[in-house]
Amino acid sequence: MDSAWGTALIALGGTLVGAAVSLFGGIWQQRRNEKVTEANRRTVLREASLERIAEELFAINRHAESIPHQHTPAHEHLAWEKTLREHLIRIEMATLRLDDPKLLAVIHDMCSLLRDWDRLQPDAWPREVVTGAPQHAIDSIRAHLTGKPLPRPGRDIQKLWAAREAADEYERVAAEETRLATEEMRRNSST
Repeated sequence: MDSAWGTALIALGGTLVGAAVSLFGGIWQQRRNEKVTEANRRTVLREASLERIAEELFAINRHAESIPHQHTPAHEHLAWEKTLREHLIRIEMATLRLDDPKLLAVIHDMCSLLRDWDRLQPDAWPREVVTGAPQHAIDSIRAHLTGKPLPRPGRDIQKLWAAREAADEYERVAAEETRLATEEMRRNSST
């Protein structure tokens, strides 16, 4: 009888161990599947975001064909700029799902340059800004999607950054001169 009880206990122990291994294996597999599913979901969202950004960049390129010039009526100029800003907002919303810091930096730089499209003159003409910045971002997205390294900013983009630095410096100097002139006026009016 003792051997029967021993055999039964061993069988029961084996069954319990098998059940525990099966249960924990099932739980582990389920968690792994959830992680894979989440990673796939994020990949799909990221790819959809990149597609949306590319669509907006191509729309900006088409929009650049009607870029206003100095004789464009103010209401047309404002409407053109509003459309550009709407494209930029959609691009920035789509970047929320991107996780590549280098690609994000390229896209944010491009958006920043496009926001300043009309203040970079005479160092960069508006058409250069509105066509050059999106093209660099498009090239970067293409490289990202094909697994290649992101392209270095070309001469056009470097020229736009230099134009931005010149515009920033001009505004800084103008603000300083305004501050000094205001102080001088206060001193003169108080005496």
